[in-house]
Amino acid sequence: MNELALPGPAEPISRHHSERGGGRPAFMGFVRDDASLQVIRSALASAFPTGVPLQRVSFAETLDYLARVDTPRTVLIDISGEEQPMSAVHRLEPVIDPGTRVLIIGEERSIGFYRSLTRTLGVSEYLSKPLDAALVSRELAPWAVGEVPAFETSRGGSMVAVCGAAGGVGATTIATGLAWLIGGEIRRHTILLDADLQRGSAALASNAPPSTGLRNALDTPDRIDPLLIERAAQPSIGRLHVLGAEEPLTEPWEYHPGGGRALLNALRQRYNLVVADIPARPTGFAAELLALAHMRVIVTTGAPRSLGNAARWLALPPGQMQTSAPIVVLNRYQRKRCPPISTIASTLGTEIAVVVPELRTIVAKGSDLGEPPVARKGPFRKVLLDLAGRLGVGTAALAT
Repeated sequence: MNELALPGPAEPISRHHSERGGGRPAFMGFVRDDASLQVIRSALASAFPTGVPLQRVSFAETLDYLARVDTPRTVLIDISGEEQPMSAVHRLEPVIDPGTRVLIIGEERSIGFYRSLTRTLGVSEYLSKPLDAALVSRELAPWAVGEVPAFETSRGGSMVAVCGAAGGVGATTIATGLAWLIGGEIRRHTILLDADLQRGSAALASNAPPSTGLRNALDTPDRIDPLLIERAAQPSIGRLHVLGAEEPLTEPWEYHPGGGRALLNALRQRYNLVVADIPARPTGFAAELLALAHMRVIVTTGAPRSLGNAARWLALPPGQMQTSAPIVVLNRYQRKRCPPISTIASTLGTEIAVVVPELRTIVAKGSDLGEPPVARKGPFRKVLLDLAGRLGVGTAALAT
């Protein structure tokens, strides 16, 4: 079979003969399983108020159907279950009309496969299963309604910065638990990034080894790409990876400005969510990440010093990618020893989104077992599910 001559998304997969008529439907989707069909239907419902045109069929049935009709202007095709997914994409060539934009979903998750489809074969977009409704809405909906998404620097996964208002308030515990929950159980591709290369403990808290690759990447930001990230990131559980370091305290490290931006751009190509553990005094690398975060989570306790620092964190100007106010987590709250929550909210001038009670025993037991306390059912897991929901991550299917 000849190679498809498809240089870019403006010239998608097409037949070598002329188009068969101008009355083609705008969009049609062919999906293999019920779960994906429901996610897509939900994500595209606002774009198709009279009903999303979807069919639940196999890939072979999709090919047979497309061979007998005028291809829609945009078509969504499911290639999951095919032993050779790249060959499956090539099999679309004879059944796709000129000018059709092709969206593909499947099970292959490698960066190389994505690049081959979108850069070489002219596929407009590719998403791997299991599908996330927010991602489908963001990445596929514009194509489905005939628009071309703006390919900006903001395109890709999101980054949430978890910031400790002061040292020892439990920000690493919150960041680790959040990443564990989203990557390990909600199964979204997630990476936990420790912004403190010398004193950070996120890798240890996630039961993952530190990596020398983080500093090497930041020392040569022009060489950072998704392949380097895949080598440096350490697997933890499910779809969670961890990127942290344990650089010697006696060895000075000169940070190269721009390294954080280059690293984050590469991470967002590979992961749906980057959870960055930001130290209480962010400088250099940590400060650059903070400025690039899409969302900020401020972790504080009810202690006066911690609340004072939290107010200063909240007064910081928002980052260039940040579109919403920071989320405040009140950690280790003791009703008898701390001011009322309403008083704390009034002092900070913002809502206290999540309240975590004092759980020293549960946290200590989790450390002894080598797993975050969020892995066990209980109050800590419940409040982090609430936090994940506030960050836009679906948690309805998980038990508390």
